[in-house]
Amino acid sequence: MIMKRISVALCLFVAACGGEADDEPTPPPVAYKDMTLQQREVFMNDVVLPKMRATFAAFDAKYESTMTCQTCHGNGANDGTYAMPSPQVPPLPTEEEFPEYVKDPENAKWAQFMMDDVWPQMADLLDVPMYDHMTNPTGFSCSNCHTIASIMP
Repeated sequence: MIMKRISVALCLFVAACGGEADDEPTPPPVAYKDMTLQQREVFMNDVVLPKMRATFAAFDAKYESTMTCQTCHGNGANDGTYAMPSPQVPPLPTEEEFPEYVKDPENAKWAQFMMDDVWPQMADLLDVPMYDHMTNPTGFSCSNCHTIASIMP
């Protein structure tokens, strides 16, 4: 969605400024899934990281100064793979364990924040549809960032 907004703004800017007849046409924006690693790094640094830093900082002020690529990508940010899901992001319980997991007030607070703010914003930034067990079972979900494992004792 953000890429669509950027491309509309860019088109309006170019149209307003005019241009020379021999100017090369501006290529259409590239979908995240089609970006090269270099394009993804630029997009993540220039768009995703600042937006998610602000979202996380509104939830917990410590993220204003501590959120980096490593926050989400863990060791993948260090080795340049940026693989997701990251084993350094706290794992989430299985679907069966989730009701028990959110009985803990801290887990419930984080789960609500992730569901209300992080999940839809990341799907929007990446311009991918969100997971829905009925209509989009392969959509963007918690398991794109978190590993899922039996974590309850």
